[in-house]
Amino acid sequence: MWQPGYSAAPWPHDELTPGFAYYVCETQPNGERAATYRATATHVLPPTGVATPEGAYGLMAKHVFDDSLRMGPDEWKAHPYNVLKAEFLWPQRVVAWRATLVAVGPHVLAGLGRFPRTGWLTTDTITL
Repeated sequence: MWQPGYSAAPWPHDELTPGFAYYVCETQPNGERAATYRATATHVLPPTGVATPEGAYGLMAKHVFDDSLRMGPDEWKAHPYNVLKAEFLWPQRVVAWRATLVAVGPHVLAGLGRFPRTGWLTTDTITL
């Protein structure tokens, strides 16, 4: 979730649909960052304006939750991230997705050490 005026860039706004694949990077014990999983989106809530924390939960329930993954409203509200976001001004924008993961590597590649604030990085060097 983020404030309406924040421009999330870089971000795969148009590409983030079911079937979108990307790599998850994690910091290794030696401090280097490496691609460790290939993720494929299965459920997607595209960036959507929402007026209240309860509205955000409702969108999650509709677009991301199903019989195999569900979180009750009280559990959602108590999650530390949602507690923090509930204190910010509303409306906000919410985006969420679920993905299947396949372990890869770890593959240490140049340019993975520093990600933009959004956490997304586009690079031509990832050819796994």
